[in-house]
Amino acid sequence: MILWLFACIPAEDIRTPPIIRGPQTDDDEEADVHEPSDSAIPGDTGLEDTSVPTPSELEICYPGPADDWSVCFPLVEYDSAWGADYAYSEPYNGSAQYAKPLRFLDLSAVDPDAALAENFVLDEFMQEWKGRYALMQPHAVETMQILRDRVGGPVTVNSGYRNVSYNAGVGGAEYSRHMYGDAIDMASSAASLSEIAGHCEDLDVGYVGWYETHIHCDWRNTPLDDALYGGARSGTATPPVDLGATLVPGLVWSAPAEGWDEGEPLREWIAYDAGGEVLTQATSRHFLPPAGTASLQVTVGREIVLNAAVD
Repeated sequence: MILWLFACIPAEDIRTPPIIRGPQTDDDEEADVHEPSDSAIPGDTGLEDTSVPTPSELEICYPGPADDWSVCFPLVEYDSAWGADYAYSEPYNGSAQYAKPLRFLDLSAVDPDAALAENFVLDEFMQEWKGRYALMQPHAVETMQILRDRVGGPVTVNSGYRNVSYNAGVGGAEYSRHMYGDAIDMASSAASLSEIAGHCEDLDVGYVGWYETHIHCDWRNTPLDDALYGGARSGTATPPVDLGATLVPGLVWSAPAEGWDEGEPLREWIAYDAGGEVLTQATSRHFLPPAGTASLQVTVGREIVLNAAVD
């Protein structure tokens, strides 16, 4: 989309180890999510009925270091007594993807160093100093390990789960996917931002955001995890993305932007001569056009393209 000079587009202290489970199979899906009761139902054949587990039996499992989905943690039900930190907005237009979480991990009762995947531990995605209760959807962790394998080196998680208050405090959007446990900001010493974004796109994430220091990837279109959200959800509406940017001329040009809620968006500049030939390209917040520049183009966050003539 090419816009001239302005554009706007409508984004307690006791820790217990994880519960170890066997690998998940298609025939054992529910057993992998729930821990069976210790007592049989009166009048039954003696076999336990785990089809309707009590909240205390609910748990969530992750791939773990062996990729066998055997690293599991108990879940706790949401409690309104947790206050504003977990006061989620009503789902956007009733969307399934913006349902309020029903269950969380209690970070005061789990090991922050537990390996959720071969190269990632729990504390990389969820930190107790951001709130005692947290969540991270297993499919996001699984995809992060695949991405890391493709990169072939460390991938640093800059931001994972955020509770409502923390998200607001860092300027996050009202419906930031970080609050739903399926958004991750990342960078790597082994890959460029462009390479990371490419891997996210290849792995079919729902949205890729380009920033100066990191890439934001989220799974906004992937069904939410039933253990965390329950199954009674409907609708797929997604909040509109409200982004804007302008080109400000001068000896040094700039492109102020708004709507990016996780830092400064990446700005990619191209200077052209009078014949339309490229003189230079740069990635920077500000840009000094070289001699002979007749026109400029800047792409902001890979979302907005602005063009202007240079006098």
